[in-house]
Amino acid sequence: MTLQEKNAADLANSQKEAVGSFSNSFRSSTLVNLESGESFVIPENYQVFKRKIGDRTAEYINVTTNTGRTVEFYPTSMARIAFPVDENGKNIRENGRMKVVRSEGDVVSFIDGKAIDATMQAMKGCEILYKIKERVPTRAFGVAESDATKEDVTSTIIGSWNFGGSKRPVGYVAK
Repeated sequence: MTLQEKNAADLANSQKEAVGSFSNSFRSSTLVNLESGESFVIPENYQVFKRKIGDRTAEYINVTTNTGRTVEFYPTSMARIAFPVDENGKNIRENGRMKVVRSEGDVVSFIDGKAIDATMQAMKGCEILYKIKERVPTRAFGVAESDATKEDVTSTIIGSWNFGGSKRPVGYVAK
C-alpha cells in the first residue's frame, strides 16, 4: 500500500479522524510499528490522524519505511520510558528511586522539552533511523507493585532514534 493509499484508507475509516495538527506534547507511548533497523523520512506533506485506543486518543502520521512498508508512526513513541521490574514484578530501585530506562539518540535529544507540532514541522524531510535499544522487563499496565507476581511481568521495547541522511531540522545542534 502506498502512502497516498494509506492516507485515503484512513480518511475513509470511521475509527480514525484527520486533524489539522498534533495537539499533544511528547510523552511515552506504547505504539511502535517499526522494526529495528528501519528508517523513514518525515513526509513534507504529512497528514495528522487520530484514533481512539482504549480510553486515550493517539495521533500519528503515515510513513513509508526503507523496507517499503507503509506504517502508522506515532511521534510520541520517540519519548518512551520504562520502569524495570524484577522477576516477581517488583520495581527495581537505584538510590531509593525507581529505575527508569529512556529512549535515546540525537532525535530524542532534539525533541526533549519541545511541543510536538512545531517539532514535527521542523523535522519534515528528515530521515529517522530506529533501532531497538533494549527489551525491558516491566509490570503489566494497571497492576500495582504490591499485587504483582511473575505472571504480571511483560516486556517494553525501548528504542534508539537517530537522524540519518544529511538533512537536519532548523535549530538542531549536534552533541
